[in-house]
Amino acid sequence: MKPKFRAPSGPLTPDYAPAARRILFLSLLLLFLLLTMGNLQKSREALADRIAPSILRFHILANSDSREDQAVKLEVRSFLLDYIHDRLLETADSKEAVTTWLSENKRSLETAADSFLTEKQAPYQARLDLERTWFPTRVYDGLVVPCGTYDAVRVILGDGKGHNWWCVLYPQFCFLDEVCKEIPEESRKELQEKLNQGDYPLLEDHRPDLKIQFFFFPYLQPALPSHNAG
Repeated sequence: MKPKFRAPSGPLTPDYAPAARRILFLSLLLLFLLLTMGNLQKSREALADRIAPSILRFHILANSDSREDQAVKLEVRSFLLDYIHDRLLETADSKEAVTTWLSENKRSLETAADSFLTEKQAPYQARLDLERTWFPTRVYDGLVVPCGTYDAVRVILGDGKGHNWWCVLYPQFCFLDEVCKEIPEESRKELQEKLNQGDYPLLEDHRPDLKIQFFFFPYLQPALPSHNAG
């Protein structure tokens, strides 16, 4: 007959006490991190709700994740942004005016994109829609645009099953220098004027230059993706 195991009774022996304290500490630390990240997410989404009326995003989805389709996605992105910036009237100086222009020129934008795709011998077409879409947090030249639901110009190439690319179309954060590293001062001022006085400072990226590492949970290392991470 095998002897039954009995849990130690009374005060923990020196062998058990350190292990128990470590487990308790790690459990409390994990709970704290989860609560902190949950509160941060709610805070970002609340900020997004307040700033979303002043922002219009640009979102393009590739036909697939093949190398060819991903390359075509970036070429169509550059073509459409050039097309929009060259033809957008100077009087379109508000989100509403830009949205109206895009809606009125939806068919011509799709036709131009389709012609471009034909030149690139891509066997599919483009569809452009104006809709509300959820976006993750992104950093643009020191400004953190929080995750949330925003109005967006959404361009779907073919099946739209590939990785996507996005930026802020209004105020103008979209540029053709691969990663949109610098925001023009006029775009910053325009955004600042349209937001509540206390919200613009919340968009500024105050992270230290060094990366934060969690000693016990390195896989929980927090990160705010940069513009070209999409």
